Amino acid sequence: MRKILTVTAVLMATATAASAMKATDLDIDGDGFASITEVRQIFPGFSSNDFRDIDVNRDRRLSNKELNAAGTRAVIGRYESTMSVVHGLSDIDTNGDRFASRDELNAVYSGLLDDEFREIDVNRDGRVNSTELYRPLAQALLTRYEMGGRDVVTIMQVDVDDDAFASFAELQAVYTKLSPQDFHLIDNNGDNRVSATEYYSSESQAILDHNN
Repeated sequence: MRKILTVTAVLMATATAASAMKATDLDIDGDGFASITEVRQIFPGFSSNDFRDIDVNRDRRLSNKELNAAGTRAVIGRYESTMSVVHGLSDIDTNGDRFASRDELNAVYSGLLDDEFREIDVNRDGRVNSTELYRPLAQALLTRYEMGGRDVVTIMQVDVDDDAFASFAELQAVYTKLSPQDFHLIDNNGDNRVSATEYYSSESQAILDHNN
């Protein structure tokens, strides 16, 4: 019987993620500062007012000093319950080169598939930078490993035509009880196909679990 992550498991994974993030992970491009665009890549709902409050010198970017300030930690804490990132790059990058190698990723996400690493490594340089790591697709793939989710059916197993999406027919071949109504709930953007981000969301996994 296939094991699918439940909503509770995914929420527990998110809680684990919050403790792994560091303020300096918000500096995605490694220039020593975090713009509001970078902050919102990790916390999509981060408000302009909160950004201004922690941008002490009002230069529209957060320095490492500002990122590590107690006030910043307190503000970030308010957003961690909706956090989409599983682990910050600094938690994975053990050699400090600001990249996550295949081995470093596997040390955190044991059992990561080669196909999944290739999906995450967008520029195919054999290492994962912050921008690649924090992409919704990458985080959707990695979230499954937080609760030992190696036995979860992957979208690669469902996607038999290898177009990087799951159609209703492909999903129904695996989840035989899946109804058109359930498919439309999973297909958030209504394009009649399910992306990896849609597939691995907690809501979708709960729906699929009931149709297994």
